[in-house]
Amino acid sequence: MSKKQIMKQAHKIAKKIVKAVGNYMVALKLALKKIWSMAKAGRKRMSDSAFNGAVYELTHKQYNGPEFFWSGRQGVPVWLMEKNLDPTELWGAQLAYNIGVERETDKALLLCFETDFGNITMWAPKSVVKGF
Repeated sequence: MSKKQIMKQAHKIAKKIVKAVGNYMVALKLALKKIWSMAKAGRKRMSDSAFNGAVYELTHKQYNGPEFFWSGRQGVPVWLMEKNLDPTELWGAQLAYNIGVERETDKALLLCFETDFGNITMWAPKSVVKGF
C-alpha cells in the first residue's frame, strides 16, 4: 500500500468508529495503527471483509486498563518495566520474590526487585506505581 492509500483507508475507518471512540483524532490514530500493521504484514490492498474486520476489532475490543506486575491491580505497570529494563533485566525482575523501595524523591521511587540472581533497580514515577 502506498502512503496515500494508507491515509485514505485510515480516514474511512476513522469515520466509521468515531462514534464508538468519541473523538475523531483518537479514531484516526487507532485506524492508522491498524492499517499500518496490515501494510507491514504485506497486504497490497484492503478487501471489504478486511475493512469490516478492522472496524469491528477497533470498536469491540475491551480495554481493562494497564496490566500490572506484582498483584493484580497493584504494583508496577508492565509497560513501564518493558520501557526501562532490557530483556534480561525484565526476565529477572519477573522472577522477583520481593519488590522494595530503595530511595524516594518527591515524584519517583527507586524500586529494587530482589531475585535469587541479585537485585535489579529501576526508577518509576509515583503517579503510575500503585501500592508502595
